[in-house]
Amino acid sequence: MSITVIKMKLFCFIFFCVGVRLVQLQGLGSGSDGNLRVCIVEGRGPLKRGATFCPLLDAEDSGLECVLGSDQLDCLRRISKGTVDFGVFSPEDLIAAQWADIDVLVTNELRNRHRPFERSVVAVVNNRILPEHESSLDAVLRNSSLCHPGVGVNTLRPLSDTLSGYLESLIIPRACDSELTLTENRLKAIGEFFNRACKAGPWVPDHDGDLELKRKYRSLCAACASPDCSMEDKYWGPIGALQCLAEGAGDAMWGELDDVLAYFGINSTAKSPPMSPEGFSFLCRDGSYSPLDAPPCTWLQRPWPVVIAKRKAVHDVSKLISSLKEEDLFNNHWRGALTALLEIRQAPTPLNPPRVPLDYLASAKGFREAYSQSGCDPPRHITLCTTTLLEKNKCEWLSEAGAVYGVNPPLQCILRDDHTACLRAIHSRESDVSVANGDAIPTAMRDFNLRPLLFEVTPIVEKMDTVLAYVRADAVISNMADLRGKRAAFPRYDGVAWHSVLRYIQKKEKINCYDATFNYFSEICAPGVEKHNTTSEIVDKFTSACYKEDGRVTGGEMAALRALVEGRSDVAFISMKTFNMYQNKLIMEPWASTIVDIISICPEENTKYCYISWSNIGHIFAANNITEMRRHEIITVFTKLDQLFGKHQPFHSVMFTMYGQFNHQLDILFHNNTKILATENILNMHPYSSMPLNFERSFLNNTSDSCQITDLAPSAAYKMAPMFLLLISALLTHILSS
Repeated sequence: MSITVIKMKLFCFIFFCVGVRLVQLQGLGSGSDGNLRVCIVEGRGPLKRGATFCPLLDAEDSGLECVLGSDQLDCLRRISKGTVDFGVFSPEDLIAAQWADIDVLVTNELRNRHRPFERSVVAVVNNRILPEHESSLDAVLRNSSLCHPGVGVNTLRPLSDTLSGYLESLIIPRACDSELTLTENRLKAIGEFFNRACKAGPWVPDHDGDLELKRKYRSLCAACASPDCSMEDKYWGPIGALQCLAEGAGDAMWGELDDVLAYFGINSTAKSPPMSPEGFSFLCRDGSYSPLDAPPCTWLQRPWPVVIAKRKAVHDVSKLISSLKEEDLFNNHWRGALTALLEIRQAPTPLNPPRVPLDYLASAKGFREAYSQSGCDPPRHITLCTTTLLEKNKCEWLSEAGAVYGVNPPLQCILRDDHTACLRAIHSRESDVSVANGDAIPTAMRDFNLRPLLFEVTPIVEKMDTVLAYVRADAVISNMADLRGKRAAFPRYDGVAWHSVLRYIQKKEKINCYDATFNYFSEICAPGVEKHNTTSEIVDKFTSACYKEDGRVTGGEMAALRALVEGRSDVAFISMKTFNMYQNKLIMEPWASTIVDIISICPEENTKYCYISWSNIGHIFAANNITEMRRHEIITVFTKLDQLFGKHQPFHSVMFTMYGQFNHQLDILFHNNTKILATENILNMHPYSSMPLNFERSFLNNTSDSCQITDLAPSAAYKMAPMFLLLISALLTHILSS
């Protein structure tokens, strides 16, 4: 063989090897060196899987990389963008993926039992209601008593609203009374179909709304052990519904097949099951029935969690996941780490070939149909106004997530230039609601006749929206009275700090708005006054001391703090949050690099907390004159979204996080520090009721007791002068003229 031929063969071999390596790099994952990237969502419990097991993937050349997603839909978005390759998702996540038109394939099922579906829902009835001859489902169940599995905070057990609503729709005609909320329509329909029921648990998350509905539809609690039919009722939940049926309180129920078989001792070695199966039957969707020891007829099946992958990586992901065996579950190396990250309990079941989500879900009886139910005509929705593309994007994903779990009416999202434009959109009925902080309250109530329906609440004072008077420690200022004649910096004109401080000065010093505004401080910076319809003299007076960039006044808490730090003002009225950021060197600005000793001056009325006022961190505004029905509907939708996607469910990964990061950014649409959404009643509850100087309570109850733009006119000083001064003025005028 010639040297030339040998060289050619060697060249071809090297080219082939390099080519194979290139194919591997291009055909594998989106990570470094072609690694497959898996998206992991940390649960809210104490065990952090990512922190525990992801390092093992990196340490052992596994060809895998972890990416931590904020929630399941965040992982879906990352797969859609191609930045990660696969992850584990619930059937409900697949519904969201289908609706969002995300192009993925299902590669494996993750079963923990040897059966085709995770859950099967059956109907069980007392034989006393069964007719002698075959009859329709309507004829069997109408005017009977229902043991409903109930509702609760958990999204899946007893049943999600969507699945429960689907089961009801198979026997109960849809009600669409335009005078009632969609929730009440559904309750009314159940109440009219069944003679009585036990539907224990909160029907809506709002406590007052729940009590009102239960007073109105008492028959839906009549079969419960106690008339308030709460989650503490013995007939609440999956086992409670079975007990309700077994004890004769009700005639029919839906439940999971596993629970039913265990309760009646079917296929069990237990010597004494809780209840004998004699006298009870499975009821089928066509109205037929069979004994409990016969093969069950299911009404609804829920698929197993699955692995999904982007199309480009689907072959490699399928091969990887299908290679995991039982022994890998106890492996201390990267394969064991991967099974822990994916929460695998037995060897994954491969799908050959991989399927699109729609086809995979179609194999489960009723599941896909549950998410394609028709609504009322005309359709209802709640329009939420947003101010940025990112907010609108988050709103749309929240709408998708809510729709999956049966939150109705669904959200609709629109975009406007700023918060004022959103408030105007609500006033003109282009939108139903918008989210804004306390600074928007005066404008919303005074100019657009709006009112906050819900509040973003946090129990931590340091994270609330507070207004404190901060001064330099070397200043000769020891109490609030010493601020007279000093230079003051406000974050903005017409905001919480502006109204809180002027209201405090008025009441403390017994002076009118004009004097509190013009004669108390020697100088004021109040950015934003230039946007109001006022004179150039007033604009100059309240902005000449402010920072300006490109000729525009710079506002916000950072600008007010900077003025104090750099000595342009003597007092800055800002929040604890901003002060703490400065103290902890979290403000990445040149002026904040040197920490000046700053202290707060406490009002005599509030030496404990030291603030001049406090308010909740966010508000959902709606028109003040909406109907009571619409008010209930808006409150129900947002409190249900909060219940599903807020911070109520601590031990599992949720589909979506209302108060978490979105697209790597904080405080988008809602604040990350929000604990719950609550109605105005929260202000009367502990600990908020015992916290003095609440801005919302004082402003919502008395909007006229606040300095308005009209109060800045010189004539206002005359109008608001104390009566004795007017009398003296009149007397002097009379003396001089006589």
